[in-house]
Amino acid sequence: MQGSYTFPCSMYFADYRKDIRENGFITKTHWHDAVELLHFEEGTYLLTYNTEQLTISEEAFGFIESGRLHAIRSEDGYIEQAVLFEPSLLSVSTVDASKKTIIDPLLHSRVSFPKLLTASDPGFSEISEEFDRIRKVFSAADDCEGDQYRVSSPSGQLHTKAALLNILAVLYENKLLTPSVESNDLRGEALKSVILYIDQNYSHSIYLTSLAKIMNMSEEYFCRFFKKAMGKTPITYVNDVRMRHAALLLEKSDLPVTQIALDCGCVNMGHFISEFRKRLSCTPLEYRKKAQEAERLRND
Repeated sequence: MQGSYTFPCSMYFADYRKDIRENGFITKTHWHDAVELLHFEEGTYLLTYNTEQLTISEEAFGFIESGRLHAIRSEDGYIEQAVLFEPSLLSVSTVDASKKTIIDPLLHSRVSFPKLLTASDPGFSEISEEFDRIRKVFSAADDCEGDQYRVSSPSGQLHTKAALLNILAVLYENKLLTPSVESNDLRGEALKSVILYIDQNYSHSIYLTSLAKIMNMSEEYFCRFFKKAMGKTPITYVNDVRMRHAALLLEKSDLPVTQIALDCGCVNMGHFISEFRKRLSCTPLEYRKKAQEAERLRND
């Protein structure tokens, strides 16, 4: 869940100047029930949205709707923030024109957000002002779990909700909210099942036969489809998932590297170190040392 049960909204910050990872900013392919508002402040990004890939090389806002597959990658120089909120956060009890025309259609997925907004689009400056209000609220918050920032103060929650409602109003005024088109993307839904299977079984052996069977495809056709949709082969994606979990264990635990490799489904240490170095530009032990140093600096 994003935020808390009573205020389902949270914010995430990515900044190359504070990140210990040397291979850039990466979020795995995933989906969630929350709506996600992204601010690409600096840097160049590859945003995968369902099976579409968008390159972003200027300041922009991105909108990810509930249930949509997405992933983000940036090699270097990235400064990005993301606000995630459950649409129910904006629900109101009064039945006025805004509820009937904007909020209820949003709650029932009858309207779609624009995928990207740049400085040349109408409403960009107004959305920037509202987003900055949200950023200031979360930047001052002391409620943080991992990289998820939450707001517990009544005034902070009210400022956040007001800014989100103002962003909706700006989108509506500029005709940027459009009627949703019914999706019959069965392959997209099946692809979600493949990703979920990998996330749940990365610590065990994963075979192409099993993945292809989930999508009712031959191995050859599945590999072509997966690479086109995800921008990488199934094997590379599986190794990406394993190395992300390995990096997290190196940061958060004192487990030996050999145990971490086994826990992440890697029985060959040489292969594990090679795959880790390929993605993190350092060995597992070097990564742990950097993580410990970064934690020490944060606590000083």
